[in-house]
Amino acid sequence: MSSAAPAGLDEAASPARHTRAVVGLAAFTRTIACTRYAKDADKAPDMASRVELLRMSAEAVASFDRMWEAVSGAGIDLLAAAAPFTGVLGDFDERLRPLDWYERLTKTYLTFGLMRDFVVALVRTLDAPLRDVLMEEIGADRLADFAPAQLVPVIGADTQLAARLGLWGRRVVGEEIGTMKRLLASAPDLAVSGADAEVLHEALSQGATSRMRGLGLRV
Repeated sequence: MSSAAPAGLDEAASPARHTRAVVGLAAFTRTIACTRYAKDADKAPDMASRVELLRMSAEAVASFDRMWEAVSGAGIDLLAAAAPFTGVLGDFDERLRPLDWYERLTKTYLTFGLMRDFVVALVRTLDAPLRDVLMEEIGADRLADFAPAQLVPVIGADTQLAARLGLWGRRVVGEEIGTMKRLLASAPDLAVSGADAEVLHEALSQGATSRMRGLGLRV
């Protein structure tokens, strides 16, 4: 898949519009996380996993509220800023329906890891103190510990499962990177000099490779 920047991304967005767009996307990812963790909790194979995912879902809501309080001081209406990103994943979930718990957790882990990489790269272009507040919120990632703890042992013990999840993971990564690139093309205010499609694509590719290998899956 080509990583060439879509037309128009080489033109910097105004600082105010760029800040509003990045803040809105960062906040919207918290709402996606809340929903996804709750859905995964409903499919969890044991009570401990169910409760942990529900806690993560609740934490995502609390994180959104903290962002709301922080950005209101900067004159940003968080609900209005986040609203344009509704449906940002398109039919991603329709195209990628997991067959079992392991595929579900692998999908969530890779999807939200890549989304986090994407948002982190954008948030780094903002000025302090707003940048620091958002980085603190999106930097916390309990899923980064939870998912590998569930997946690594079973992947290491079952070569057939490892092969299946490897294929599944590569498909998830390809679809997610494509989704993020389409988002950049449709929301040019996200892009500024130093945060173009090439830079973001590289960040996503590196993050995907690291996570796949960390699970013991072939890239």
